[in-house]
Amino acid sequence: MLLELTVAAPEGLRKTQTFEQKPDVVLIHGTGSGAMMWQPQVELLSNLGYRCFLPDLRGHGKTSEPSEVTNLDVHIADLLETLGQSDLKYPAVFIGHSLGAIIALNLAKDRGELFKQIFAVAMPGKIFAPLATGVKLLLKAPYERLRGTAVYNNLSWRPRTLIDTDRFTLFEILDNFKTLDYISQPLDVGCPVHFAAGRFDPVALNYFVKRMHETLPGSTFKMFEMAGHNFMDMYPEQFNQWLLDYLEPS
Repeated sequence: MLLELTVAAPEGLRKTQTFEQKPDVVLIHGTGSGAMMWQPQVELLSNLGYRCFLPDLRGHGKTSEPSEVTNLDVHIADLLETLGQSDLKYPAVFIGHSLGAIIALNLAKDRGELFKQIFAVAMPGKIFAPLATGVKLLLKAPYERLRGTAVYNNLSWRPRTLIDTDRFTLFEILDNFKTLDYISQPLDVGCPVHFAAGRFDPVALNYFVKRMHETLPGSTFKMFEMAGHNFMDMYPEQFNQWLLDYLEPS
């Protein structure tokens, strides 16, 4: 399935030598989110001469929900088909948040030639069982009734986007990813991987993120203190600097 894909690059750098020397960057959002989450990163990277490719996963953002079984293989196939229709240059840098990080690292396991490096942001190494149960109960609530209400209108972008995400989409992610385990079965990835975790993230427990880092040779790890699952929202400047530390080391 072709996903909606946004491509961002400064017009003045499209054909310059500076632009041609920069790797392309693919930014993959997580569950209940969308390509718009990366706007602060796109602004930074575009100004530095990087082209940014931002897909909306099925059921998210501007991509429709076909109401089909959607497991990891389906998400990877969607991404490959979509990027294959673009002029993305490989090897590329991949930045993935949560589900997006899972997709990127699993693709890199089999198609390592596509990857220059990966930033795995708040990637769940293993889902805490009570959390999955709690989320499933929440999804059964009639939260769609909030759409268009005063409460909804006063929410920030991220919770509004979660409420707007198709319920089928969210159930498919929960049902197909609740048993994932990259702790007892570590991923074998050849390109550099940079892990980051929030100290108080209930989805991607920092303990499990550190374990993935420790079992993947050559990887790095960054802890964002006093932060939860969406620490790029809380600390955009620190998050962007973390990206630059590895994209453009001094």
